[in-house]
Amino acid sequence: MNTIQKVEVFSISLPVTQTFRFSSGTAGSAGGTASIALVKLTDSGGNVGWGEGRPMPQWSYETIESVTSTIRTYLGPAILGLDITDRWGLHQRMQSVIGRGPSTGMPVARAALDMAVHDLCARNAGIPLRNYLGGGSQRNTVELSYTLTSHDVESVKKEIIAAKEKGFRHFNFKAAVTSETDQALARAIRQTAGPDAFVWADANQGLQPHEALTLARSFADAGVNVLEQPFPADQLQLMRRLRQQCPVPLAIDEASVSAADFFQYAAEGLVDYLVIKVTRSGGIWPSLQQIAVAASAGLPLLVSGLTDSLLTKMAVCQLAVVFGHHGPAALNGSQFLDESALYPNKAEIEFDGAVHLGMQPGIGVQPRQEALESA
Repeated sequence: MNTIQKVEVFSISLPVTQTFRFSSGTAGSAGGTASIALVKLTDSGGNVGWGEGRPMPQWSYETIESVTSTIRTYLGPAILGLDITDRWGLHQRMQSVIGRGPSTGMPVARAALDMAVHDLCARNAGIPLRNYLGGGSQRNTVELSYTLTSHDVESVKKEIIAAKEKGFRHFNFKAAVTSETDQALARAIRQTAGPDAFVWADANQGLQPHEALTLARSFADAGVNVLEQPFPADQLQLMRRLRQQCPVPLAIDEASVSAADFFQYAAEGLVDYLVIKVTRSGGIWPSLQQIAVAASAGLPLLVSGLTDSLLTKMAVCQLAVVFGHHGPAALNGSQFLDESALYPNKAEIEFDGAVHLGMQPGIGVQPRQEALESA
């Protein structure tokens, strides 16, 4: 029996190559840096697994300082000596030192350790993570959704044309700018992207109740496929009111950190999709529970991220294909971050608007140790 013997956490700053704005703030400005926590687990046999946490204070309360200190001081020591395959026990131990409030406590920090444990288990088994989770090798490609950043019609059309030349077929955009802007962008995106594109509007909690229904109707007329998180995460009653007359499919993001959160929305019939976001949900193990809820409710999947690096992107894609989901996946870290120092071979994995999973054991990629040591 292999047990967890060592937990290391590294804080690294990656260059931001493009400004990414949304209704509640920004995920980084061009020329700045983005902070990422990387976790390295070593077991009693000397084997290693890697995980990532991408704290985003604008989307949740966690920061790079709180994630790294929580792992080093609380979560890491709590899981030492644990059988690496005991993923239920992993979350029980983490729960014993960082409890839950209204929802999961410190989900980004938990996700980094959970991901590393899954990577370690699959590596020890000598198989890709998707096989370890019960999937088949032949399901190995996930199409990406390109995140549009422009807020004027002509610029967004140029973005789409350029993205299509790179192989992208699906597009997501940040709504809740102004009602007029949102409506114009939705029409332009559908027109330029074509009838087969999946068009995904994400309001990031930014809509006002008096405008939401009118905007949703215009989105439906424009051919938007889904509207994500129109209201603040704690305003369930607003979702109930919108749902009564809403003509466009709905999804939630910030409002669903645990399987219990998603169950409430699914049980009331308020959502049409589960958005899988492993970092937000505390890891792969809790995400499996969310997927079980969605399957029981007959709801399909979408995939999203927190502008994470390639490690999380690969882990999430490995999870998605287990359940036959091949996209769209709004895993857009590569659009906004320069990951070349950590993952110099990324172009062999991500190309033609998709992630291509190989047969390497585990998640399928790991950060360059030299880059971490020099950070």
